[in-house]
Amino acid sequence: MAIVQCENGHYYDDEKYASCPHCEEQGGEDDLTMSFVDEEERVIDKLAAMVEVDEKTVGFFQERMKADPVVGWLVCTEGPERGRDYRIRTGRNFLGRSSRMDINIVDDPAVTRDKHCSIVFDPMHTEFTLVPGEGSNTYLKERIVTAPKKLKDGDVIGFGDSKFVFVAFCKKERVWL
Repeated sequence: MAIVQCENGHYYDDEKYASCPHCEEQGGEDDLTMSFVDEEERVIDKLAAMVEVDEKTVGFFQERMKADPVVGWLVCTEGPERGRDYRIRTGRNFLGRSSRMDINIVDDPAVTRDKHCSIVFDPMHTEFTLVPGEGSNTYLKERIVTAPKKLKDGDVIGFGDSKFVFVAFCKKERVWL
């Protein structure tokens, strides 16, 4: 058995068929079938176009305002990064040591590299939620978080060897909508 490829990209057994049976069924050339080479080029072109758009999905606020506005902050009050602040944006903000995370807690080795936890801002209801992630324990007001919990301005969040005070910018009277 010798598998060959016709000029339209179909594969067939040339010991069983004298010419491509797929093309013969279509009456010669098959306009509906794209060769694997053409498909691969199409996928590469699509990926290249995505890379040209900065490799990121553009959020609602970012497109509307031409910026990704700050909706709140975390301020480190205890731990290796004491005194640093971290911006919280609309949507889900993943926290971890990795540079791929939205909020990088680089100097605390007790923080999980990827998705230790996350903070979500819901612009429709002007609410912040702390969501446990794949990391070791996350605490809100000294209590372990095992399910999503609403955040209030001034709440203390602990994870790794650090503690953070949550500061809300967007509140009932102050929103980006």
